[in-house]
Amino acid sequence: MGAFAAQTPTIKNQFNDSSNSNPANSSSNNTPPKVVLLNFYDDEKDQFINAKPILYKYGFKGTFFIVCNWANTNASRITWQDISQLYREGHDIESHSTSHNILDKLSTSDLEYEVGRSKQCLHDHLGVYPTIFSPPHGRGSKNATVINTIAKYYDLSIGGFVTGPMFLRCDGWKQQRQQQIDCRTFSDNGTLNYANRYDIKERTHNALDKRYSYNDTEIFSRFVELVDSQTNFNKNGIINAIPIIGYHDIDNNKTITSTDVDLFNAEMKHLHDNGFKVFTMSDLGYDENSNYLYIKNKK
Repeated sequence: MGAFAAQTPTIKNQFNDSSNSNPANSSSNNTPPKVVLLNFYDDEKDQFINAKPILYKYGFKGTFFIVCNWANTNASRITWQDISQLYREGHDIESHSTSHNILDKLSTSDLEYEVGRSKQCLHDHLGVYPTIFSPPHGRGSKNATVINTIAKYYDLSIGGFVTGPMFLRCDGWKQQRQQQIDCRTFSDNGTLNYANRYDIKERTHNALDKRYSYNDTEIFSRFVELVDSQTNFNKNGIINAIPIIGYHDIDNNKTITSTDVDLFNAEMKHLHDNGFKVFTMSDLGYDENSNYLYIKNKK
């Protein structure tokens, strides 16, 4: 693996241990599988050119969050033909708004257009209705009007940013003002919960790219630390936490949205070689009785 030799440093426990919580999902033996979700945003053409062949090489599927009005607009964006091919090949296609406008700055009618129209747009092109939404830049996930609008059209939404994994019971973060016990959208006093089914959390890869100044060896080490951190929480056959990683450009341009191609390949190789199961956002379900997220039955 050369410069990306996998060295797993000691992981600092930055989160509260939630291993005593009720099970969100369990494996058939006493060792839960290592699980990762991979998300791709903003219709970047290099995702199709560079990331898709790497995913194929390792047998992985990703979730591609589509901005409807950006598809087919210029050479840097994927086309509807590209998106259809991704869908036919088994990748997950979900909504990232109609025009990528910041949702908590919009009028009621414009908010409906960005959220609701994007669902219909994907159906018009692909023949299926997306069930998961992601607000542009994560903005609006703390706004009740935005969340209630998303909830009219989608089962889940991902918008918040964290440094570690997503807890399937929406608990476990020290920065939570009050300890949650489940993923209900609103607390008993009517305020939005820190995390909920419409504010699922992910680690954006570009935060690592920027923080470590595109030093691929250092970023790779932090990636390994992130995906391995779930073992601090997933015990006794129970999956409590899943790293969800968001990507934008997969290229070598070292812009604010770039992840180097060789680095992305090294990360996918690490997941493959170390037995990680890579799921998509559509593999997440929400139990209305327990108010927990869970992984749908997958082999």
